[in-house]
Amino acid sequence: MNKQEILNYLAEKKRITAPVAAAESNVNKAEQNYEKTTKKWKAGIIVLGVCFAFWFVWLLIGHDTNLFYLDHNGSPQIGGLGGSLLFGALLAIVLYMKQNRYVKPADHKLAEALSALEQAKNNPDYQNGAKDFPAKFYNYYDIYHLWNFINEGRADSLKEAYNLLETHQFQQDQMAIQEEIRRLQQDTATASTATAAASVVNAVNSFRKK
Repeated sequence: MNKQEILNYLAEKKRITAPVAAAESNVNKAEQNYEKTTKKWKAGIIVLGVCFAFWFVWLLIGHDTNLFYLDHNGSPQIGGLGGSLLFGALLAIVLYMKQNRYVKPADHKLAEALSALEQAKNNPDYQNGAKDFPAKFYNYYDIYHLWNFINEGRADSLKEAYNLLETHQFQQDQMAIQEEIRRLQQDTATASTATAAASVVNAVNSFRKK
């Protein structure tokens, strides 16, 4: 194939794989949104849970069945039963609102996005397009890079474009590995500094005790 024929061939592959790429993007967004909703109000729920647990334990141990009462100064106080009911009710309301207003809709959107992705992958055009194309490159983003390599003259054939893309991906992987190593080295250095500081403090304390 000449350059234009290769470009047309790859352009058709881009057209076929574009719906799957869009569906995958929607799934990623839906997953992020679902994860965000599951963490919503987390701190408040923990606080309410701790308060409920405290009053419920006090109810069991102290046999405090009062809802509310006045102390010797005439100030209103929450009894064991009252605290359990109050914070239990608040916890239940918050969990109910979170589940029905945020988590369930997000879960529904995620299910819809996954269903749309499955439909896109089951499209006959998409499946047939994979038959004469390397499986590891059969996605919109890799095909986009291949098209650019040919269009910019960086490769004169599909084989050259495949090799160039593999080199490009390898370099990206190496950069990612180097970045991860750099972060690990920083964490290690920080941990080492903290350990050294702790050792000095312990040594000073030991010297003072003597």
